[in-house]
Amino acid sequence: MSKTDGITRSRWKKESYKGFSIIGVCAVQHWYNNYEKRYEMSRQYETKRETYYEFCKEGDENKPSKAYTPYPYVKTIEDIQKCIDNFIKDDSIYFTDAEREKYVYKPNSKCHWAYGYDSLMKLLKEHKKADKRMRILIEDRLDDANFHYESGLLSEQKYDELEEFIADNFQFREKFEIITSTKRGRIKDPERLEAHIKSAIEEYFKEHKMDVGDTSVSVNFIKEW
Repeated sequence: MSKTDGITRSRWKKESYKGFSIIGVCAVQHWYNNYEKRYEMSRQYETKRETYYEFCKEGDENKPSKAYTPYPYVKTIEDIQKCIDNFIKDDSIYFTDAEREKYVYKPNSKCHWAYGYDSLMKLLKEHKKADKRMRILIEDRLDDANFHYESGLLSEQKYDELEEFIADNFQFREKFEIITSTKRGRIKDPERLEAHIKSAIEEYFKEHKMDVGDTSVSVNFIKEW
């Protein structure tokens, strides 16, 4: 029996089926409600009970995180057997809590649900090489981080379109500071110097064959002394 977030669950093995164990679950949700009656507050304990079935690989009966729990909850043995049949035909239908924790929630928590050019391109490349099951988990990771558009393009395997979208919307923004030091005279034409800096940056981009985004050069001249 486990208790988390006001829900107590008891689990038991019902029967075996095609290499899987069918697990019965009784979930009891419990909470307190505050009621006002004649200007007096009263607190009442309430519960709601629900019974359903999930399944796991034989040997994992005592490991709730490795159970496959179809949703909406399955209420009959016949229906959970159909779920197992469908899972055998296509193993990408259901996922365990352990899998989602490892491939979705933990990676997102580690990066604080933030993705940029490098991390999105890495997921794109992983998705290309992954099997169907792992592809869905990668898509779910992006959905969990609210990158729904990127997840949708991955799901449709529109890799070129996604790569272009990432390049356009997740550009590298870098700021450089230039400090000059001159003898016996200050720079008299800063506009010309700014033009030379812009030209130098453009030549650098061409030399290194870099795709240029919304690059801008703004020179602010500050006399330090």
